[in-house]
Amino acid sequence: MMENDEIKYFESNKLGKGLPYAITSFANLTTTNDIFVPSLRDFHVVFFIKKGRGTYLVDFKEYSFQPNTLILLSKDQLHHFNYFTDQEVELASVTFNPEFIYRNETDLQHLFQFISSSHELGTQVLSIPSFAQTQIENIFRELQTVYSEWSVAYQSKAFYHWLCLLLIQVEMMQKGQSEEQPIVDEHQKNAITFKQLIEKHYKTEFKVEFYTEQLNIPLKALSKVSQSLYKMTPKALINERRLLEIKRQLRGTSKSAKSIAYDLNFGEPTNMFKFFRKHVGQSPNAFREQSK
Repeated sequence: MMENDEIKYFESNKLGKGLPYAITSFANLTTTNDIFVPSLRDFHVVFFIKKGRGTYLVDFKEYSFQPNTLILLSKDQLHHFNYFTDQEVELASVTFNPEFIYRNETDLQHLFQFISSSHELGTQVLSIPSFAQTQIENIFRELQTVYSEWSVAYQSKAFYHWLCLLLIQVEMMQKGQSEEQPIVDEHQKNAITFKQLIEKHYKTEFKVEFYTEQLNIPLKALSKVSQSLYKMTPKALINERRLLEIKRQLRGTSKSAKSIAYDLNFGEPTNMFKFFRKHVGQSPNAFREQSK
């Protein structure tokens, strides 16, 4: 699926105008094959699918898209589209650094937060309702105008406000989409919160006891809801997130396996090597070599 593909890493300060934000038209997106190559970025992305259907991969899992869809990607997610032609699909993208938009507590609380676990909860792929399609198109058009035509003195402020408007629209769509789903009971809420806590602490907290304390529920209760919603034990979920990060860094960065081990607090590199081999069936270096 990703074997024999080159993994690229994109930094916002080395792209386009070198600004912490950008909007890219479909023509520019398809000038190269970059969107078809697995990549990591130091910025968030909002893809606006205007027409066409196809598939894309996020963190080694395949998803589908259709017309009038927004796809939201975190800066730390390994991603690429499966190949399509410009006759089949039309899309545009808005990119921005997290610190560009998350400037205060209000932004953090009310604007969409890009987190990896959101994909499986269905909140990173949003179908644009018919009444909002014109609004989304207008916002993308205004962002393009600001980015292409406005003077530097005012461009950043204007782009920030149009981007806030886009993300507020996203938040409303996200809420509307979640309201269409069955009501989540207390057990499911605990499972979802557990996954969010893992996302926040996976680099430093590896024991299930830490999460039961944070959730204030007994281990037996957490195990039950984890198995029910995710079909995995709590410990397996923690291990899965750590494995995903190792895979991302092996495939998406040039860091040594030893450096990755220290970054993820394995204590000694050999601990990570044993952990990885146990769960993946091969060494970290062998896994990395498959992408070359």
